[in-house]
Amino acid sequence: MSEEYRMPLTLGRLLVLDDDQQVGMTIREMAQAAGYQAKACTQAETFFSEVSSFAPTHIVLDLAMPGLDGVEVMRQLASQQCFATIIIVSGLGEKVLNAAKTAADESGLRVAGVLPKPFRISALRALLNQYSDAAANAPSSNGKAQEVSEAQLKEALAEHRLVAYLQPQISCQDRSVKGFEALVRWHDKDGSIITPDRFVGVAERSGLIAELTQQVFASAIRWFADHLGNTDYTLSLNTSASSFADTTFPSELTTLCIKHRLAPHRVKLEITETSTAENPSGALELLTQLRVKGFALAIDDFGVGYSSLEQLVRQPFSELKIDKNFIIPLAKSEEAAKIVDALIALAQALKLTITAEGVEDERSLEILAKAGCDYAQGFYIGRPMAPEKLLDWLKEYRQSQPM
Repeated sequence: MSEEYRMPLTLGRLLVLDDDQQVGMTIREMAQAAGYQAKACTQAETFFSEVSSFAPTHIVLDLAMPGLDGVEVMRQLASQQCFATIIIVSGLGEKVLNAAKTAADESGLRVAGVLPKPFRISALRALLNQYSDAAANAPSSNGKAQEVSEAQLKEALAEHRLVAYLQPQISCQDRSVKGFEALVRWHDKDGSIITPDRFVGVAERSGLIAELTQQVFASAIRWFADHLGNTDYTLSLNTSASSFADTTFPSELTTLCIKHRLAPHRVKLEITETSTAENPSGALELLTQLRVKGFALAIDDFGVGYSSLEQLVRQPFSELKIDKNFIIPLAKSEEAAKIVDALIALAQALKLTITAEGVEDERSLEILAKAGCDYAQGFYIGRPMAPEKLLDWLKEYRQSQPM
């Protein structure tokens, strides 16, 4: 069955799938009161019909369904390239909920979070409010953003339309700004911003990733040196796997820093666990050379790649970045907290600096500080921003902090 209530002005369209009709109706009524169009279904067949006709911006999905269970429902949503933001609910326990979220994330679905049953309406409302802006601006029809073409990417590179946005990194202990991570964005001709998920894969497959990396490095270092060169802030740059196939990379990066009068120790290279896997011996040589020249090295997205412990011991990293998949649920998940504690203890034992990425609330920042984490970044602290907006943010942030 399916029930509906329409409002003239809405924040989005919410569709509930729960075999408990009372639960579905309660969620539906709460969503209506919060400004959403809302429908509730108890059967998967009705649900998928509504996905096509109602085009929900949000979905609340119960895992434990008779017949077609929630995992199979998510599998079908992924195959349909569903763009809706999904909230997973279940009484099966935290471990099952988190595993379901991870599986949904990896299948390409947009997951706002998980809620163990029974849950408070305020918890559901908080997730809806947190993700309402992105969903309301999403297309009403299902489908993921399409990758750009190789020709479009070549044109953008030729016209230097790929720029470095900067995301702040702060001290967990005193909240002072310590540095910024450069994250690539594409300024399209129509004024829109194209995110990396639409073009980095194309760059890697077409052999354009080296040119892309060079452009982003050059623009980021030039701007950083011109505007923040007289500070102690650091600049973090994401390094592609192609860089480790180029033996001239360390010397060229050093030359770029010298050109802009930026000391190498102010630059931190972030390297994913998988980027050095193809040629570990060659990568070890280049990483060592970069450290000799004064650059800091961070192992990025730690805990979600391969041979993590082996790389930590074997390669000359100076920093460990804890992946956001462990940080986002930190304030609500005892398991996530235990994993983060263990990673911080491991990094401290190896005398590595620790940065947590994906901090989205005050409680997580407090937990990280208590656990001994050095630095943090995430939407709660500051979103990636265009360089011209960064100086204003920095001024406002300094003024907001206690003397």
